[in-house]
Amino acid sequence: MSVRRIATLWRLGQAFVRESHLTGDGAAITRVARFFASHGARAAPLGAGVPALSQLSRVLENASGALARHPALAETAVRVALSELDGLFTPYDAARFRAACEAAFPATLAFELTDLSDVPLRSGVAEQTHAARIGAVPVRVTLLRADARAELDDDLDLALAAARFAERRSSKARELHPVEWVRRARESVDAMIDLRQRAADQSYLRFRLRDDDRLAVPEVLWDYCNDAVLTTRAIETAALSDAEALASCGLDRADVLATLIEAFFEMALGVGLYHAGLDAAGARVSIERETRGRIVLEADNPMMIFAAHERDFLVGVSHALMEGDHKAAARTHLEHGRPAANATHHEVRVEATYRREAERFASPDARSNAGVAHLFGAIGKAPAEHMFSAAHGRIASRAMLLARSAERIERIAHEIAPNVDVWKIARRVILRLAADQFSFRSLAARFVREATHWPHTLPRLPTLIAQRAAASQRTRGRIFR
Repeated sequence: MSVRRIATLWRLGQAFVRESHLTGDGAAITRVARFFASHGARAAPLGAGVPALSQLSRVLENASGALARHPALAETAVRVALSELDGLFTPYDAARFRAACEAAFPATLAFELTDLSDVPLRSGVAEQTHAARIGAVPVRVTLLRADARAELDDDLDLALAAARFAERRSSKARELHPVEWVRRARESVDAMIDLRQRAADQSYLRFRLRDDDRLAVPEVLWDYCNDAVLTTRAIETAALSDAEALASCGLDRADVLATLIEAFFEMALGVGLYHAGLDAAGARVSIERETRGRIVLEADNPMMIFAAHERDFLVGVSHALMEGDHKAAARTHLEHGRPAANATHHEVRVEATYRREAERFASPDARSNAGVAHLFGAIGKAPAEHMFSAAHGRIASRAMLLARSAERIERIAHEIAPNVDVWKIARRVILRLAADQFSFRSLAARFVREATHWPHTLPRLPTLIAQRAAASQRTRGRIFR
């Protein structure tokens, strides 16, 4: 390890320690990120280029103040930050891009790209996407940049080492959990740039939405995919913001926007999918004859799939808040984890938090000053404040991500189609999905899913009952003493 790198590691570690003593809010971790952005560039071998995380701090400033107190929220913060970075690296030109793609495949595979676009259609955290043709087939080709990936790994290694140093040196730094924060950031980055997983998710999504006439999912060309390259068929599109292009194809932008809003909530809460293609700010609409008017979900856009229990939580709590039923919301919260000590005290605080949020959304008068983004923010607030399990942290992270996208959707709707009622569409979807949760089909599916755990759970049932009884007895004894 070079002297310059050791010096940078020392300065960053000291920054973690110093900032942890200054404040307990989200500004601490933001200042640490800013310190890393400025000093990390001096570490070899990063001095020759732009460090991959050099712009992360400016985006983290928009993250919730709960970020420092709850490291699980770093997953979403980092995903959002990295997906929004621009100028991360100087893109390959067309010739170098073609050469890198051809080098990623064996010589026996004919991989001749023609009509390759001179500039990228999109640049991600460590990849760039170009339009091209393979034979007569129009395609979109995403290349994972080995140089950007190595730079990103180096920055994250440095940040993790510094976080470990800080936790060993300071109890205050340990309270900020910088190691956990950076580790979750690394997991998120690895997931974002795993092109094989992205291709598999795209194929699943295409199968899952094969009968949905609102969305178009391009086909993955598996013969031209590997760890470094992702290739899909290209669909000719126009931006949702391009009113003239949509009008020339006979499409009404307000109708397309209403379709996008409905699809966004159904995908997020019904399917359990966040896809950047449904973010109104960058949405693309097909203008091809076969799929005209559909929102296109490209494989090179960031995507995240929620677990079934996370999806159920989002639907159940959002419905409970709109109905003013804070007790149902609290029950759903505690089903995902209970406090290890002082259970009664914490359960009362959980219910009080949901009661406060329910009052904002239950009455029409109160709801007039709150949007759907505020609803998702409220859903994530209690899991962040009362994080009794890892599941609560992940749920808070999902809610934060959806709140950010809903805020953009509401802003775009206000600008281009004021008559489109985002809240009304969201409420209709949530009410339907909440009803589906208690339908016979949904209950049967849950019964089958949970039955697979019975062989492991039933033998432990007597022990679990005894432990619960003993814990209740100890709590009762402390109360009466």
